[in-house]
Amino acid sequence: MKIISLEGDTMIKSKNNILKNNTGDVGIGTLIIFIAMVLVAAVAAAVLIQTSGVLQQKAQITGKQATAEVASNLKVVSIVGNTLTIGANIDNFTVTVQTAPGGSDIDFSKVIIKYIDSTKTDTLNYTKTVSPDPTNFRINDTTGVDNQVLSPGEIGVIRITPTNSLATRGKATIEIIPETGTMVIQNVVAPATFKSDFVQLFP
Repeated sequence: MKIISLEGDTMIKSKNNILKNNTGDVGIGTLIIFIAMVLVAAVAAAVLIQTSGVLQQKAQITGKQATAEVASNLKVVSIVGNTLTIGANIDNFTVTVQTAPGGSDIDFSKVIIKYIDSTKTDTLNYTKTVSPDPTNFRINDTTGVDNQVLSPGEIGVIRITPTNSLATRGKATIEIIPETGTMVIQNVVAPATFKSDFVQLFP
């Protein structure tokens, strides 16, 4: 008579179940770790995308500001000195300026002009209510109409009356300082004689 050991079979089955249960636990743990890593990576990617967007926006703003500060779209076309009578000293100047095509508008109420000679520096601000004097300048368009804001491609005529007149062979510097952009500097040198009541000083 053969005796079958039920106890041995039961023990084998229990061991197999334990092994199977352990394998399942390890698989679930790995899955949890994987999901956690995916979530962490997604959060990190979202943070990086948001940060890069903010940095790009700041870089664009900074670039535009830097371009505006470095590049000036205002240039001096000509400078003419005016005298009351032929042979007298130059007592006022007509400065023709132009904005470059593709540039931005220039509001001359925000512009400062300096006239510098060997003894004095005049600082002039825009005015449209009084005649030009050592503290104020006027700007008109080519038809003589007051034109405070100069648009790209437009020509403006600035009138300057400094404190000191400019004699023959005299030297002076005119500085035009816009609200943004580089300062425009133009030196003028008077000729040895004045043969008319207006003297071309630049170009």
